[in-house]
Amino acid sequence: MKSKFMMFAMMLSLALLTACGNDGETEAEMNHDNPSEDEVHALEVDLEVPESAEAGETVEFSAHVHSNGEDITDADKVMYEVLSGDESLEKIEAEHDQNGVYSIEYTFEEAGTYTVISHVDALRLHTMPQSDITVQ
Repeated sequence: MKSKFMMFAMMLSLALLTACGNDGETEAEMNHDNPSEDEVHALEVDLEVPESAEAGETVEFSAHVHSNGEDITDADKVMYEVLSGDESLEKIEAEHDQNGVYSIEYTFEEAGTYTVISHVDALRLHTMPQSDITVQ
């Protein structure tokens, strides 16, 4: 009886020690490797799309990606989506040009009103500003 009680006490102690452990993770690892966790990041995107264009004309879309006054030159993803009404026509990934600006060139084949959305992933945040363009 005494040995059963001792075995139970040892197993309970082992379970408590295991539950309280952190598998050797440092505080930085438990904070998702974010050494500046105290700093709040705001992901800001200034989307530039012309108000109008002619069918067949090539136009440029650009997004200036920045946070806390600093350009983001290594965004995880910047993608432009072109919509006609609710229908997504195309999604195009952009590369960094310079100074936090990501741009692409696009040609509208037909007249109409289109919506351009820039999907931006950076600093573990996502934002998607949009702008309309009228093609004649």
